Amino acid sequence: MQYLIALLIAVVIFAVSMWAINLLATPGPEEPDPEDVEEVAVDYKCTVCGLRLTVTHAQTDDEMTAPRHCREYMDAT
Repeated sequence: MQYLIALLIAVVIFAVSMWAINLLATPGPEEPDPEDVEEVAVDYKCTVCGLRLTVTHAQTDDEMTAPRHCREYMDAT
């Protein structure tokens, strides 16, 4: 019985280790091309806590979506 428990613990440790290594080995997102970034002036307000945010630069190739705060999308003001 002790061998079975030891084997189970070893399998769990191995699985967690492989998950952590895979997580660390995954590359991050690519950096945006500086030529695709343009100046904008869009103000947002969080509907939950009232935080205000001004976006001054955004990528031109993507449709601009509102940032999230308090797990909700912010409203453009």
